[in-house]
Amino acid sequence: MYLFKKHFFVALSLLLAFNVACSDDDEVVQPPSEPADWTVPGDHRGHTYVDLGLPSGTLWAQDDVSAPVNGVDSYFFAWGETASKETFYVNNYKYAAGEDNQIIKYCNNASYGKDGATDGIERLQPEDDAATVLWGGRWETPDTLQWLELQKYCTVEVLKEESGNVFVFTSTVNGKSIRFESRGTINKEELQYQGVAAYYWASNLSEDNNQAWGFSISPKQQVLNDGKRALGHCVRAVISGSSVPAVAVDLGLPSGLKWASCNIGAPSPELPGTLYAWGETVTKPFYDFTNYKHCKGTPKSFTKYCTNAEFGTVDGKTSLDPEDDAAQQLWGQGWRMPTVEEVEELLNVCTWNLELIGEQKGCRVTGPNGNSIYLPMGGTMWQHSMEFVNMRGFYWTSTLDDEGDAYGEGLFINPKSWSLGTGFTRASGRNIRPVHE
Repeated sequence: MYLFKKHFFVALSLLLAFNVACSDDDEVVQPPSEPADWTVPGDHRGHTYVDLGLPSGTLWAQDDVSAPVNGVDSYFFAWGETASKETFYVNNYKYAAGEDNQIIKYCNNASYGKDGATDGIERLQPEDDAATVLWGGRWETPDTLQWLELQKYCTVEVLKEESGNVFVFTSTVNGKSIRFESRGTINKEELQYQGVAAYYWASNLSEDNNQAWGFSISPKQQVLNDGKRALGHCVRAVISGSSVPAVAVDLGLPSGLKWASCNIGAPSPELPGTLYAWGETVTKPFYDFTNYKHCKGTPKSFTKYCTNAEFGTVDGKTSLDPEDDAAQQLWGQGWRMPTVEEVEELLNVCTWNLELIGEQKGCRVTGPNGNSIYLPMGGTMWQHSMEFVNMRGFYWTSTLDDEGDAYGEGLFINPKSWSLGTGFTRASGRNIRPVHE
């Protein structure tokens, strides 16, 4: 069949690292019943949000989260902490026992965990989210996808003000804007890059488990990058729109299974969305075995989903556990990744035709009842290279390939054919189309 590998996303790189915030208000407030209240500029829990018209419906706060330090507002937080402080060392970081490789929470790699402990938590929980704790209600720290969406749908203007650079993000959708001040970052006791650049936390861990994702803003570039969790970065809060833009489409399949109308990370059916390695639930700027979650750097050192001792530690698992299923983790609500048998049903029971939506190539898949879904050809990513964009489509299943532990089963589509694509390298970045019972 097809032995391909690769990834997808925006190239990411810049300078340092990132963090989070604090409060004691645990009250959860439900959003108003009138949708209009959330689609126009307004206040939520005393803080102003701006609707930039983004596809996800995310509303961005007008200002940064702050917390008092010695009676003065501070805008800097370590990742996962909800109180600000004067100094940012690893030895005063809440979730490390004095060293970067002694993490006690948010750890998926035993080499970074205290006494080798891991907990599998990859996103900030509400009690550790500075935006949620300090501002309450629906406020939260944005994840990497929300930062990338902001970057994609906004232009950036750099203003020179007395305090330093100010970065104005203006929506290309509706013309509305938000501002980011160049507050810099705090490393130990030193405030760095003040007046020059801004550093903000995201809510996700990076593939390097003692670090977290964030977003750096400078006059030259605005990019995702990861950094040490103990550093002091700013937090800009958001109110998320629907976390699941898809609907469950009943194709009339014999199994009764429903397929999502769009890929994970895609606000509409024709967009490819985001890429994931098999068994991972976060996106990355680089995909290969050196940063793959379930091995120790090579395709012969698997730590999970291994059936042959030649390739690692045998556990006999051939289907993804819920914690490693990106659809379950990111969408929840009964969504999951399809099995190889469910992809075979889609191939055998449905009618497949090539279709162009705008400039996007893909396949229209029509079920026995006449309902259909569209599968775009989003390509694949390996290391830093994106390949076959708008030429071929690669979709993960939740099933390990029986031809070898280094591969996951998947769906492969190109302009001439569609079939199961064996030999999908587990560490490569590919799309996911969820299913629902």
